[in-house]
Formats: sequence, C-alpha cells, structure tokens
Amino acid sequence: MTNGGVWVALPLVCLTGGAFALYLVARLFRASNTLLSTLATVVFGAALVLLLPLFARSRAAALHGTALPVLASITPAGAFLRADPGALVLVAIALGIGGSTALYSGRYIAIDPRYATYYPLLLLMVAGMMGMVMTTDLFNFYMFCELMSIAAYVLVAFRRHTDTAIEAGFKYLIMGSVGTIIMLMGIAFIYRETGQLTLPLSGAELGPWQRAGSACFVVGLGLKSAIVPLHTWLPDAYGRAPSSISAVLASVISKSTLYMLPRIYLGLGMPAHDLGLMLIWLAFLNMTLGNALALMQTNTKRLLAYSSIAQTGYIMFSLGIGLRYDVPDAIQAAFFLLLTHAVMKATAFLSKGVCHFYLGTTTVEELRGTAVQLPLVAVTFSLALGGLAGVPPLAGFVSKWFILAQALHPAEPLAYVGLIIFLLNSLLALGYYLPLIARLFTAPQSGDGRPPARVAVSPWMAAPLIVTAALIIAIGVSPGLWLTGVNWMAVFWQDM
Repeated sequence: MTNGGVWVALPLVCLTGGAFALYLVARLFRASNTLLSTLATVVFGAALVLLLPLFARSRAAALHGTALPVLASITPAGAFLRADPGALVLVAIALGIGGSTALYSGRYIAIDPRYATYYPLLLLMVAGMMGMVMTTDLFNFYMFCELMSIAAYVLVAFRRHTDTAIEAGFKYLIMGSVGTIIMLMGIAFIYRETGQLTLPLSGAELGPWQRAGSACFVVGLGLKSAIVPLHTWLPDAYGRAPSSISAVLASVISKSTLYMLPRIYLGLGMPAHDLGLMLIWLAFLNMTLGNALALMQTNTKRLLAYSSIAQTGYIMFSLGIGLRYDVPDAIQAAFFLLLTHAVMKATAFLSKGVCHFYLGTTTVEELRGTAVQLPLVAVTFSLALGGLAGVPPLAGFVSKWFILAQALHPAEPLAYVGLIIFLLNSLLALGYYLPLIARLFTAPQSGDGRPPARVAVSPWMAAPLIVTAALIIAIGVSPGLWLTGVNWMAVFWQDM
C-alpha cells in the first residue's frame, strides 16, 4: 500500500476547514454575499488543485499495471480514506459543480438575508460526499453520509419563508433519515457476523446476517438514490430547493450514493451477477416511471426532477448489464453517462434558476419567449435539454450511444428486452424535452404587441452557465479524453 494519507486528507480538510472559516468571516466581519461567494469558489478550486497529485499518482500506478491503486492510509492498521480511481473522478466532478454553484450564487443568493449559512452548508455537503466515496470503513461511510445528508436537508428548506420549501425539506429529512437508519442497522448485522467493517471484507463466509446487512444497504442507498419505488421525496426536494442546490443534488449528490451501492454490495462479497439482475429490473421502473411522470408536469423544476429519475434508470441499466454479464465496457458507459448527466443537469437547473430570478417563471408555459429576454440562457438551457434528450452531437447522445452499443454484447434475451425499453424511453423523453425547448424560442405573448426588453444577466450567473454549456459540446464532440477518466472507474469495478 502506498501511504499518501496526507494528500488524500488535504482536499477534505480544505473543504471542512473552509466551511468553518467562511462562517466565522460572515459572522465576525459581516462579509457581503459576493465576498463569501468568491471565497467559497476559491475553496472549491483549492480542493480541486489538491486533488491533482492524487490523479497523477493514480495514473502512474495504472501505467505500471497496478489494477487497484490504494493511495491512502490514515491509520496504521488500514486505509481509512482511499483514493481509488472511481472516487477521484466523482470527487473532481463534485468539486467542479460545487465551485460553479458557489460562483453562480454570488448573484442568485444575494437577495436572501441568510446567505451567511448557505456557503458553509454547501461546502459541508460536498465534503460529506467526498468522504463518503473515499472511505473504506462502513461506519465512517455512515458518518460522512449523515454529514452530506444533514447539510442537504437544510439547503432544500433554505428559503424557509415558503411553506412548500419547509414541507419538501421535512419530507426529505424523514425519508433520508429512514435510509440512514436502515444502513446503520445493516452495519450492525454485518459486524455481528464478520467482526469487520473495512471493505472489502476478508475471509468472511456469506451468512444470513451478512446477506441481511447487504439488503439493508440496497434499501438505504436505493432510497437516497431515488430508485423506484423509493423516489417520492425527489420531485419535492428538487422542485422546492433553490435552483443552485437542485443543480448539486441532481448532478452529484444522489448519483454518489448510486455509485456507492455496487461498491458496498460487492465489497461485502455478494455476487455481481445478482446485483446486475436487480439493477436491470429496477432500471426499467426508473426509466419508465420517470419519463411517464415527467410528461405530465407543468412545473419546470419538477419536470427536471422526474427526468433525473429516468436518467438514473439509464445509468442503472448499463451498470446492470456490465455486472450481470461481465461486460466492463458497459460499466464504463454507465460512468460516462454519470459524468455527462452531471454537467447537463447542472446546466439545466442553473439555467432555470436564472429564468426564475429575472423573469419569475415557474411553469413550462411561462418560459415562452425566454430567447428574446435571456438569449444566453435560452441557448444554455437548450443545450442541456438537447443533451439529456440525446440529440447529436451533444454529450448525452454519445453516452447513450455507448450504452446501446454495450447492451448488444451479451446476446441475451433480457439484454435485448432492456435495449428495447431503453430506446422506447429515450423516444418518450423527447415528448417533454422538445416542447420545452420550443417554449424557450416561441414568440412571447404581449398585450401591446411590442416584444419584451432584453435582460442583462449578471456575470456571476453567466460565467458558470457558459463553462458548463461548453462542456456539453466539448464532451460530445471529443469524448476520448473523458472516456479515459471514466475508464479508471470501470477498471476499479472490474477488479472488485
């Protein structure tokens, strides 16, 4: 084992220390929202820079033929934090989205008098997610998951002056707490039988308590990942949270728990083909229900929320194919869709936030004529929606194409059935993505016949939108570089 504990811990220390420092600056010096936004963006950027040496060491280990480089050892007895390739890629995505959101909030949160607590909570939420995907100990996984979740509960209900935000936050709190309690019970079952908490378990025979503990993690993480039928909290949480927080929740927070589900399940010694079969069947439910309910929505953010449920189904389908039939490239395709979904869904929610901030739009119909008043936002929103719909040559098209190609490899009836359901759901999704894009560019209805005036978007909000929208195009046009990154994640799962 390579002892790189200091390097692995530094990004996490940077985020948690930055959260407390920002809160002190806000309280002691009455710092402005723009200053706190700038400082939070710097903290996210610093954590990302501190992650670079780990990427370099992981890359060097891969070039030397090391299948699973373990780069961290906080305690002499074993690895408390481990910078495996999958965790590094996921944390890098989270830090990038978090930094973009912090910068965006320099204008978006300025009208809220409680901004002093917003940025520390945002940093703690991402720190919890980072510790969760990098820890190797089940109890510490639980602790980091709680840190991430508690910060997320508060941020969903951040605008507490509205009853709907409080209701959504409370619902998220109750269901999220049930999920963590079930996982804690699973930890107790596993420790009772094996006497171990460090993954992967060594020398432990599969027994009834260990199987019960694995089932608890499937239920708990399934609830936090919004896997049908445990998804009911998600539309309210995404729909009522500030759009900046919805962007982070949809792009990285719920997907990080989905990433951890196979990692823990396989680390407990459970068979991969069983997990793959379960993921395939659950993916059918997520894809179908998510797209069907999205078609019925008139509220834009709830439409995007149900779209996230469907996208989770696409990722689960590809993961299931890879695990069930031992197709590593299908696992790589799933992680590539996870990456592209993070960028596209963050762009969609941030664009929707600008529309609401300047125009007060809430429903799909109210977006009519956005291209006249907010042309930049209409373009970025359209790129995000087009990518989610799988329109070439955007990032979403490439990721879905890879999934389709890998689903043909097993030559099994279930894979073919899944492929048909995947294609039908992709066509079904066009029924709400394309009309939403059309609304953005439809001429607005004005009583006096004159077009509404163009609105200047604040640079704080425009800069993140331009960057993420450019990534949607760049990933679609040149996917090779990004596939190299997610290939490390696929190698990790192949060797578990």
